[in-house]
Amino acid sequence: MITLSCRQILRVGLICLLLPLSQNAAWAAPSRADLEEQHQRVRQDAFDKKERQERSDVFLQPQAPDRTELKLPEESPSFPIYTITLQGDHLKHFAWLQQALTTYQGQNIGLQGINLIVKYATNLLIDRGYVTTRLLIPEQDLSQGTLNLLLVPGLIRDIRFEDPAQQANWRSAFPTRPGEILNLRDLEQGLEQLKRVPSQDAEMQLVPAEQPGQSDVVITLTRTKPWKLIFSLDDSGSKATGRLQLSQTLAYDNLFNGNDLFHLSFSQDGEQSGSRYGTEGHSVYYSLPAGKWTYTLRHNRYDYRQTILSVNQPIVYSGSSRDLRFTAEKLLSRDQSSKTHLEFGLVRRHSRNFIEDTEITVQRKNTTGFSVALNRREYLGQTTLDTRLAYKGGVPWLGAQDDLPGKDQPTTRYSIWTMDTTIVKPVTVATAKAQYRLSLSGQYSRQRLYAVDSFSIGNRYTVRGFDGEQTLLAENGWYVQNELLLPLRHTNLYCGLDYGQVSGPSAAGLSGKVLAGAVLGIKGEINGGHYYDLFIGWPLKKPAGFTSANPTYGFQWVWQIQ
Repeated sequence: MITLSCRQILRVGLICLLLPLSQNAAWAAPSRADLEEQHQRVRQDAFDKKERQERSDVFLQPQAPDRTELKLPEESPSFPIYTITLQGDHLKHFAWLQQALTTYQGQNIGLQGINLIVKYATNLLIDRGYVTTRLLIPEQDLSQGTLNLLLVPGLIRDIRFEDPAQQANWRSAFPTRPGEILNLRDLEQGLEQLKRVPSQDAEMQLVPAEQPGQSDVVITLTRTKPWKLIFSLDDSGSKATGRLQLSQTLAYDNLFNGNDLFHLSFSQDGEQSGSRYGTEGHSVYYSLPAGKWTYTLRHNRYDYRQTILSVNQPIVYSGSSRDLRFTAEKLLSRDQSSKTHLEFGLVRRHSRNFIEDTEITVQRKNTTGFSVALNRREYLGQTTLDTRLAYKGGVPWLGAQDDLPGKDQPTTRYSIWTMDTTIVKPVTVATAKAQYRLSLSGQYSRQRLYAVDSFSIGNRYTVRGFDGEQTLLAENGWYVQNELLLPLRHTNLYCGLDYGQVSGPSAAGLSGKVLAGAVLGIKGEINGGHYYDLFIGWPLKKPAGFTSANPTYGFQWVWQIQ
């Protein structure tokens, strides 16, 4: 005869209750495990977005004016020119210039016209970054109807550091090599890859070499300590698992002298309540540049536990999730005021949930997904425009689990489109200089999704003014953040007004689909190593039954030691 204790009976009863809810997840509210995992994803997405927007930009040329075609003067003597031909070496790199010159074919051209054509073509070369490439006019007989122009490409003789004893590596940063055509766009990319390392800064000079048409790229590199410790405390957690969240990060630059970045982070709840509730986590991050490419590998693990009060005694509900992400980003194009990157990503995710020591096997997830994204930054005068368009798909690779049977079940073979746009513009408030920021984010999918892949609003990362204990969660949605930042003497004052809504199959069970909120805060830096953010928020519009503190308060404190 089998005898069950009261605690075991409660455990079995809870599992029996959760089994049908998990198997019919299409209609069940997201579990605490789903919400915790989704919250971590939103937090990571916000961190990634902030990291992209804070990257160093290097634009060494002012924005080029519009190059309109020059009208050639009527002059005598002149000759009918039917063909304009470029001569010289490396012409395959300048097919675009040959095409641009065809507009002057079929005209009568004299000496002044030839000089104007050379000036126009030289400006086009400079605009495209070929600042040391020259155009010459060789001796020729124009009566044959052909104008020949000699193109002398400027070459890189050497790339070196100003200090010969500098133990640094430029090869992983620059997408060009000695002997290749000098293009300022390649040098800008190399400087950005050097400057992305927080502990070093770089400047560059072009020095003429002994051979005509050749130049040396001389880099001045300044370095500080390659390591730093970062301590963070905030109240971004939940009441169920601990609102106070602590993190400690060791960041080490140039671990393998490749302009690479290494981070090791640990996190836990700050309330330290023992086995009743809490969170723990760690992450490992490594990023390595390779000219126009940047490769990043990141592993995250997150554990949580909470206590559910039952009739007779409390039951501990816990869970663990981990993911491994690889991304490869390539520079597609850049000019004097913009740049575009293409990003590829692959992610493996695992999660498990338990009641006491018994796993809820139907909540186990083992999925694989990929992503393709287009990232673009553009400077429009003093205004900065950042845009990201991405597609994410779930795939059966690397042993990913199959979907549960049933027509209305959420899927791990998802197809999701996401979009993020941020505009930052300087403005004047009364007589004070300020900054206006507009951020628009959205997601669309035609499928029913698990909570971790869904779109949520109603926390400090999306629609602000809410405490985050409840969020609106569905397959589709969007939100807009409006923020005005006013620099004061020793701090920055900011205020924001946000709005968002959700839609999709999961939204059918919600009492409302719209949130609006406001936020007022101050943030800044103290003594060169302490960073703070304090804010107060108010819900302005929410569905009936949607609970949130009013007002709600929040903070973040960061301390860096270097």
